[in-house]
Amino acid sequence: MATSDQHVGIIGGMGPDAGIEFCALLLRKTRAMASASRDQEHLHITLESNPKISNRNDAIERGVGVDEVNAQMEAAAAALTACDFVVLVCNTAHYFQPAVMRGLSGTRFLSIIDVCLAKVEAHFTAVGASTPVGIIGGKGCMVGRVYQDALTKKGMEYFVLDEANQDVAMEAIYLVKQGKVEEARVAFKPVLDLMVSEGVKTIILGCTEIPIIIRENFKLPEGVAFFDSCDLLADAVVRVAKNMSTIEEITS
Repeated sequence: MATSDQHVGIIGGMGPDAGIEFCALLLRKTRAMASASRDQEHLHITLESNPKISNRNDAIERGVGVDEVNAQMEAAAAALTACDFVVLVCNTAHYFQPAVMRGLSGTRFLSIIDVCLAKVEAHFTAVGASTPVGIIGGKGCMVGRVYQDALTKKGMEYFVLDEANQDVAMEAIYLVKQGKVEEARVAFKPVLDLMVSEGVKTIILGCTEIPIIIRENFKLPEGVAFFDSCDLLADAVVRVAKNMSTIEEITS
């Protein structure tokens, strides 16, 4: 590792596949973006993968275990204060960002929500888009209005699934957590097709399990701009860790 590289802390485990996949994605992106060709040129990463954190969706939707989740998120962040900056590989868990910030005690935090919204806003400015932004994510993320409120603050309209189709999207996400990726793809495709049929031209993939669903043989509809929150965060992490950009430049 070059001495100028920054040490990256990752709060993962929600679910465990997403955290591991994110680390692998960082490896590939460091090769592609920073021409890393030997061990020492890759990033120093500390992954705090804790799948024991209580169900975030239950906490947001039904108020079950809220105090537990807050305490667990704070503890996960506190384990990474030796890092130069920290990211959280779970969109829904950003609902509990105040607890994360308490645990970090001043260590810098790079939000997946801020990274994604900055890219969406830049896209709208570049192409002059005016249609609502579609959001597909976990039910807790939707109920907690994690992306909706962020879009509203930027003066942007959004489109979300109705309750029945949101439940189908959640089923696909849980299938990934069970290791049933092919079944997840079958469940997810009609939901995606429905959103596109409603005229949505910009879609935020706001769950870190969704990239696992759409990789390889999954055919995405044409004419739609997709914003993969996990991929965008990985790109941002490499840029910050390699001192190509600051957190402020990436999220503004």
